[in-house]
This record gives sequence, C-alpha cells and structure tokens, in this order.
Amino acid sequence: MTDCNERIILNVGGIKYETYRSTLTAYPDTLLGTMFQQRNHALLHPMNDNEYFIDRNGRAFHYILEFYRTGEILWPNSGDNDGESLSTANICCALVTRKELSKELDYFQIPIPNEKSISPDNNSINVEEEYKLLAIKLDGFVKALLESICLARQDYQNVLNVKFYDRLPTKDVPKSIHFQPNIDKLLRPYVGSGYFMLEMFPKPIETHIKSCLPGIRWSLDKRFKYEPEPSYYDLKIIGNVVFDKNVILKYSSLDTR
Repeated sequence: MTDCNERIILNVGGIKYETYRSTLTAYPDTLLGTMFQQRNHALLHPMNDNEYFIDRNGRAFHYILEFYRTGEILWPNSGDNDGESLSTANICCALVTRKELSKELDYFQIPIPNEKSISPDNNSINVEEEYKLLAIKLDGFVKALLESICLARQDYQNVLNVKFYDRLPTKDVPKSIHFQPNIDKLLRPYVGSGYFMLEMFPKPIETHIKSCLPGIRWSLDKRFKYEPEPSYYDLKIIGNVVFDKNVILKYSSLDTR
C-alpha cells in the first residue's frame, strides 16, 4: 500500500521538483493525479526509488505544480510581482509565455476556467464553472493542511495549531498564519477563505485528513468575539507519531553506540 504523504521527485525536462504524492492525487482527474493513484503504483518506474522523469517543459511546470499546491492557475506575466525584484530561481519561470503554459496545462489535463463563461455585459460567471472553482479551492486547502502537518513533524512538532478568522482583526493583526515560514506560505492563500471552508465542510475535511493520517486527533473550536473583533476557528491537529529519541540517534552522527 502506498503512503499518501510519500515524497516524490518530478524531473521535468531536467528541472527537479519535490512534492508529496497526496498533493498530486488530490486532483484525480488530472494526468499526474491519475498517474500516482495507488491502483497505478505497479505501472510506475521510478529512478533512485522516488524520482520520475517527464519529458516536458521544466520551466512551465513551476505553474503546474503551483496549481496542485494552491488550486489556482497563476498565469505568468499577470502583474502580481510588479515592483518586486525577481530571484535567480524565478527568472526562468518569468520567461514562460501564456502560450507555453496553455500547452502544458492541456498536456497535464489541468482544468482551465472557461473565460467565455464570464459575460462582458453583466460580468456574471457560469454557475457550474463557479462551483468547479470553489471545489478546486477546497481541495487545495485540505492538501495544504496535510502538507503542513508533515512540515510540523519535520520541526519536531507533533501539533499543528492554526487560527482562521472570518475577517482580519482590527487590532493585534497577525503578521502570519503560522510562525513556521514554510507552513505560513502553504496556508496564507487561504487567509480569506479557510474560515468559511471550515464552516461549511468541517466533517468532510476532518474525515479526509484522518483517512490519510490514521490515528491523529482533530479539534475544531469556533470562537465568538464581540464587534468589531472577528470570530475565528481554532484548529488543532495532534499527530499520531511519538518521536523516539533513540531511533533518531540511531540515524544521527551523535549516536555513540
């Protein structure tokens, strides 16, 4: 049986990307989501145990993986980074054209919102397309929670505690969702929607996460505040792993046995 939180390396056109199996299988109707389903495990032929080569545009794949992580298609040259300096790592991605990305989205079977569904007369969006986008956002949120639990464990923390507000507080505005930068980066796209998804789908989210991480404990409490301060959900996920220091030392250079 495959581990839904197994780390895998995707070598796309010579550029390597690292992610979790669960990040990809959260979208089972896409090419990679189907490819890494448990039922297809025997058909895969990895290199170095967990590395898979894909002969596609490695620069454009940055945006493909961002879709799996956030549930959104972040089109290049959209102006989101205007005024910001580009790091060396981002320069290659900045050179990707919309046409190149469109071809990769088609190849990897990523659903593209139908721009024709928006009417120029009243700016209304097709109802079915809107629900699909909401579902993609929900899947991305759950995937980010799963990945955050794994990142917390890597920092010797067995508890993930996050607060999601129905709006930003008027005082004591939090500078981040989580004090750990990697977790904050994962959950920040849901600062405005996490509260409402937990409000609408508390049980389905809990059930899915427990199916991927059996034995965890889930605590979700709604905290009400008086106006003008916001209400919020206090989410606490307690891991199912008790760290054995002797096993850690066994693989550490500190082991003196």
